[in-house]
Amino acid sequence: MEEQIRQILAETLDIDPEEITPEKRLIADLGLTSFDLADVVLQAQEEFGVTLPSSFWGEIVTVADVYRVVGEALQA
Repeated sequence: MEEQIRQILAETLDIDPEEITPEKRLIADLGLTSFDLADVVLQAQEEFGVTLPSSFWGEIVTVADVYRVVGEALQA
């Protein structure tokens, strides 16, 4: 799952997947915009066949947060 999310982020941001580590902050470190985040969410939902609740938006700061939220949705 983490590798697929890294790939989605790398393609969205047009950067090397190696630059994407769990502690990186999506906005401050990687330059993700709110539009980019919406795109990442849509791609993750399609890739994993899950629905991510809107309440998670405030929980997402780092790449690790994305892993956690998607992981929780997969377990639900």
